[in-house]
Amino acid sequence: ERSSRGLVPQLLPNYTEPQLPNASEVGCSYAYMSCLYRDGCGLALQQYELTCSALVNQLTDTCSRSCQHALIALVSTDEGARMMDCRCDGGPGAEAECERKKRRIEPCRAAVTWQSDPSTLVSCSAATWICLADPLCAKALEYYNNNCQAMFKGRKCSRKCRNSLDILLRQEGAHKLATCFCDGTEEYDCAAVRENTEVLCFGRKKKVPVEEDIDNTIEGSSSGSRGRPKRPLMMAIASVIISYWLPECIQDLRSLLTIDLGF
Repeated sequence: ERSSRGLVPQLLPNYTEPQLPNASEVGCSYAYMSCLYRDGCGLALQQYELTCSALVNQLTDTCSRSCQHALIALVSTDEGARMMDCRCDGGPGAEAECERKKRRIEPCRAAVTWQSDPSTLVSCSAATWICLADPLCAKALEYYNNNCQAMFKGRKCSRKCRNSLDILLRQEGAHKLATCFCDGTEEYDCAAVRENTEVLCFGRKKKVPVEEDIDNTIEGSSSGSRGRPKRPLMMAIASVIISYWLPECIQDLRSLLTIDLGF
């Protein structure tokens, strides 16, 4: 008993974390502030404000891909997930505006719910935002980006690069990075980074397409070669591939965006 004096409660052997109330019992203003002041959730919230403003402000009824990515990153955090089901509060006017904004993002719900499932595959753009919403994963991604520039350019995978890659793969927030697919929305050559990672870091042979041979044998002739098998099917490559693009852009987002989320 004496040895436990002065310890913070979390260090006590019989400490149990307090249970959080249901999201539906939490006011949206409190949920919003809880997210805003957490590094990962706050960044995802800023991205949501930037990419979903047209939908929220009734300029479109379509949930864009970038808006979906922002919402996927937002709900991947504990604080952001609670914002989706929080209770609108703040007086009649604020409650009405909060409910309106919630209704406006309904077109995104089905796609975001499906892509947020741990078993589903998402684009590498979405997987990157999910990682960035987790501070530990974001830091690992930053080191990966800084230490793997030579690999990105197809030269070599150094020890530092491989170590950074191994650390990144161990992060919970990088789970979907390991299986993501390139969809053309990335701000870098996704296919090239994927191939360089496979060949230079994992030592796998580069796949070279085999052209189909043309059968020049004349019918009835005993000489000549017979038609050879057609090119083999390319093996699907599933690996971690993401470069954490332009960290400066993230800082610019922090300083340029004004958060005004209604819930």
